[in-house]
Amino acid sequence: MKVEILAPGGSKEAIYAGMACGADAIYTGTNRFSARAFADNPSVEELCEILDYAHLHGKKIYLTVNTLLTERELEEELYGMLLPLYEAGLDAVIVQDLGVLHYIHEHFPELDIHASTQMSFVTAAGMNQLKPYGVTRVVPARELSIAELREVRNNTDMELEVFVHGALCYCYSGQCLMSKVIGGRSGNRGMCAQPCRLPFEVENEKKAYFLSTKDLCALPHIGEMIDAGIDSFKIEGRMKKPAYTAYTAHMYRTYADAWLSGVKREDKELQKDVQKLADIYNRGGFCGGYLFEPSKKDIIYSKKNGHYGVCVGEVTKVNKHTVEYCVTQPTQYQDVLEFRDGDEDRVYEYTVKDGAMPGDIVTARYKPGSRIQRGQKVFRTKNTELLSQIEQMIEDGKRIQKEAVEAVFTAKLGEPIQLVVRYDDYETVVTDVVAEQASKQAVCGEDVERRLRKTGDSAFFFKDLRVELEDNLFIPMGRVSAMRRQAFDQLKDRILEQCHRKGSDKKQITKDSIVTVQAAKKWQGTVVTVTSADQIAGVVSVKNATPKTVRLQLKLDEMSPAKWQSLRNAVGEYEYYISLPAVLREKNQKIFLAAWKEYGSSFTDDNCVGVVVNSLEALPLIREMGMGEKDLLAGTGLYVWNHRTETMYENFGMFQSLYLAYGRTAVMNTEGCVKSQTEGCGTNGEPKRIFITTPKKDEFTVVNYCDYCYNVVYEKEATWHEEESLGKVPEIRFATEQAEEVRKVLEQWNFLS
Repeated sequence: MKVEILAPGGSKEAIYAGMACGADAIYTGTNRFSARAFADNPSVEELCEILDYAHLHGKKIYLTVNTLLTERELEEELYGMLLPLYEAGLDAVIVQDLGVLHYIHEHFPELDIHASTQMSFVTAAGMNQLKPYGVTRVVPARELSIAELREVRNNTDMELEVFVHGALCYCYSGQCLMSKVIGGRSGNRGMCAQPCRLPFEVENEKKAYFLSTKDLCALPHIGEMIDAGIDSFKIEGRMKKPAYTAYTAHMYRTYADAWLSGVKREDKELQKDVQKLADIYNRGGFCGGYLFEPSKKDIIYSKKNGHYGVCVGEVTKVNKHTVEYCVTQPTQYQDVLEFRDGDEDRVYEYTVKDGAMPGDIVTARYKPGSRIQRGQKVFRTKNTELLSQIEQMIEDGKRIQKEAVEAVFTAKLGEPIQLVVRYDDYETVVTDVVAEQASKQAVCGEDVERRLRKTGDSAFFFKDLRVELEDNLFIPMGRVSAMRRQAFDQLKDRILEQCHRKGSDKKQITKDSIVTVQAAKKWQGTVVTVTSADQIAGVVSVKNATPKTVRLQLKLDEMSPAKWQSLRNAVGEYEYYISLPAVLREKNQKIFLAAWKEYGSSFTDDNCVGVVVNSLEALPLIREMGMGEKDLLAGTGLYVWNHRTETMYENFGMFQSLYLAYGRTAVMNTEGCVKSQTEGCGTNGEPKRIFITTPKKDEFTVVNYCDYCYNVVYEKEATWHEEESLGKVPEIRFATEQAEEVRKVLEQWNFLS
């Protein structure tokens, strides 16, 4: 068994460093269509060279095309970017947009497609729906536990790629619009401004980094993950430096290999290695992520954002101009240290001049005005010695990263000299000048071997080299070197021939290539989302909001199942859709199905025309509910940026999509819970609303769906929104509004347009 270590490549340097230090594969992007638009991404030309290098050394390169694409980008720009990479042997693309997935599968059918974690898959049933479209691997949502991943592994034969190290998004990846709402920088377009790392006020009182997660470190759990059947261990960090890529790849490769070979790493050794990883980068210390942490609280570090470093000492004495601190971890020349107060704020920073060992008392001068006090902790944020070791590791890795070949050099009088080189199943034969009788000093086998072994910066080295010479021969030694170069070039070409492909011509869009939408499935009207009988009364009070112009959406996750019947009774003559929970992990599906079996008969009448689908995960559940024959509407959480995405939704039975005309935008679906941090956990039933505010006074409402154990973060105020595209059904969404407010809003809407 071989577990893949997949490292981040945010730059050329990081890509080569990762491959030199243990990564089996690298995921990277170009300057287009990548979720890390601000990384130092390689160009297409550079990436073609990287692909050749990777394939010569048995490595793989995966390209991130994991943003949402507009119609023009998809149909006019994507093909030209992908074609040279496809021809150069690109191993796979990582995709978020279903339209992109559809396009790549059609134009590059030999290219493996990996479903990005931004698709937020949480069940095998959801994942398996993409198999017919060329998807060979899925990156599940990072919110899944190791037990859930085992269950997924038992129910799909697709490869599973799981994050094991690095930053965690607070939101289900791909389900976040907060950055776009606050500053116009959409994470789904690769420009996330990371608003979750800001300090938030909760209920205008408590201020802390309530949405900022610790970094994940699953190094202590390598064995559990291997035993769970994970195929690829993914390291986050395309915005990080090459040293980070190199060292994390090295660590996870080392520990995975040890486990697979039956070697148990000592606990003390593990602790030291985890600390070294923390020295490179960590936020608030490491956590086991949702994979292994039993409590959500242990995933958040609310006191400080940014690199936390490692605690290496404590202040013991403060004089007028100097401070004394006791060292608890070795420090070295040029290490950078921070003194922090009880709130984790930096009060002073300085660079070490002389190294110290645990127990040493160090005296250092500090700037006047620094708020240094006795008892404050001292943290190292730069470990100079470790960084030097990593730089050397990268150089050593590049130097020894050569492929072993076997060769035989033969020279016989009157015959062309010959070099035969073998590598795996490849063999190349090079012949040159005719060997002559030596008139002076004859060449010896040692001279020939010494010349052949000068392989320089080539991709190969001679593991087994045999030189067969007849006696008293003259051979031009320059020709021997030329033969080696020629043999290696031929061998390289033979290997890369197997990786390179020939691309097909770009296919033109035709009407026949697009699924024809069933006219009967189309509905021209407005969907009004309600959560109470009082709101329905407000709808009924509006003259033009008739059953001919309005269908209702009943959000079943907004109320306890015992109230479903009362809501159905209030509907009257209106046709309606039901809406399922936004997050449908296996445990949530079981909770919902149990409630459906007890109370769901209320919604099996003819007035129930369909279901609003908020995730692809819902489709198997809808069939299990016995609602598979109803109309399906793609909810606003399912993005539609191009016609191919619409085609994919139609393939799944969704013949129309909603757009939000009025209401509060859902900017996050989260497993993290502000309520559990500030008030404690335990409230079930009706959703609870908590208000949070950014430093610039952007206001949001966190709705806690405790029955299903997830949160949705909404804009605090409901507003009118412009129509996103033609052909969508407008949704007017109400949350806490009373009947009179519902009436006032609906009277502003032209139902007859």
